[in-house]
Amino acid sequence: MTTLTIARRRATILDYLRDGPFDKRELLDRVAASRSTVDRAIEELIEQGLARAVDGGYEATLAGVLALERVRAFDRDADAIEAAAPALAPLWKESDIDVAFLRGADLSLVGEDSGVRLIGAFGVAIRNADEIRGMFPQITRPSNLETFHARADAGAAVDFVVSDSLFETLASTFPGWLQDLTAGSGQISVGPVPEYALVVCGAGDEREAFLLTYDDGRLHGVLRNDGDAAVWADERIASIRADAADQQERIDGLAGGSGFGGVDGTTPPFGEASAVPQGSTEAREGEALLASGYAIDGGKLRTPAVGTRESATVAFWMRPTDLEGGWQILLKWDYLALALRRGELHGMVYNPDREQRRAYTAVPTDDLAGGRWQHVAYSYDESRARLYLDGALVDETEDDYPLRIDEIGAALGYHYNERDTGVHEPTYEGRLYDARLYGSALSQEAIERLVTTTGPASVAWDAE
Repeated sequence: MTTLTIARRRATILDYLRDGPFDKRELLDRVAASRSTVDRAIEELIEQGLARAVDGGYEATLAGVLALERVRAFDRDADAIEAAAPALAPLWKESDIDVAFLRGADLSLVGEDSGVRLIGAFGVAIRNADEIRGMFPQITRPSNLETFHARADAGAAVDFVVSDSLFETLASTFPGWLQDLTAGSGQISVGPVPEYALVVCGAGDEREAFLLTYDDGRLHGVLRNDGDAAVWADERIASIRADAADQQERIDGLAGGSGFGGVDGTTPPFGEASAVPQGSTEAREGEALLASGYAIDGGKLRTPAVGTRESATVAFWMRPTDLEGGWQILLKWDYLALALRRGELHGMVYNPDREQRRAYTAVPTDDLAGGRWQHVAYSYDESRARLYLDGALVDETEDDYPLRIDEIGAALGYHYNERDTGVHEPTYEGRLYDARLYGSALSQEAIERLVTTTGPASVAWDAE
């Protein structure tokens, strides 16, 4: 057997002998093993040169100490790799990531309940940094552009390497951002960046590094580390930067207009993500019609026809321009409707025969946040209706009204009259994104997953 094999096999006793010398009786008092096991272990360690007999018993040799340290380091690295494996799963096997970054790393998976934790920490690190260096194959949270811009405007050193296709996207979408950033303390280069993003944020003597992985164009995992990990991240970015081309001349030639005005209004238009039903519309949790739809009724958006019985969930993101703007239909799916009206955001099922609202839930508009995207979900299963805001249950009511949604497209942002013809005011003037129609009542856990994985800022630019 090899030296490291023996060191691993006899690691417990070798660890004690490192603090030796100990005689066999002392070792037996410390080790939960038989005398014969201790005898064999000492014999193997001496034979391999990892221990020796001295006055007072036995002790480890220098070779034994070094071998034990390598075994312990290997075990730590193996544990770090195992912990990080879910976040690294989408990456190519050729990806250049040193295990030094994984040791002791904090990790979040976006699809899990705690997935937004490190996304928030990343934003905090950027806002507090006086130096930001990074490389990006794509951008998954456009709101970070505003923070990068603000830090550069405040004098922080900002140096990014991006893929060529991401640069083209930024140049066409945010030329003012590129010009403002590089006019101050920022630099933008284009180079052969890997398929993961790596960012180092420095604040005083503290340096914190973030590694972001992507899966099918969406943010998948975030790892955070410091110390040796940040040193490796700095070196990795520097090596990519050395082969990158500065883009100042191209940036100077862009038609940037009046500069960068923020990312609001530049997220993909509602429904751009898909134009066909995703999966089955049967009542199984997690499958839905993604409501990209098609335009009818003078350009208003309707989804493809789909219906359900007994239970349903609708979910979408909204960003109203005026929370007190009268009656505003957000989504109407046959007689299931969500709207802003009379100081409330409400969800309900309408009974047309008796002209009464059923399964009614509501939250005051005072509880809504103005000026930002919020996720709304409403579920009903002929026993209980529930209304969710950003994944939190905000209202529920009991009702046994029969749910019958015919195969008819849902209207986004307006009320249709006689189902198939005509548009009935009032209409919604804000923004909607990623509406989903389910033939089942989703659990709160499933709705929370939608909040963490489907937001307007979670769609990656330049996802190839």
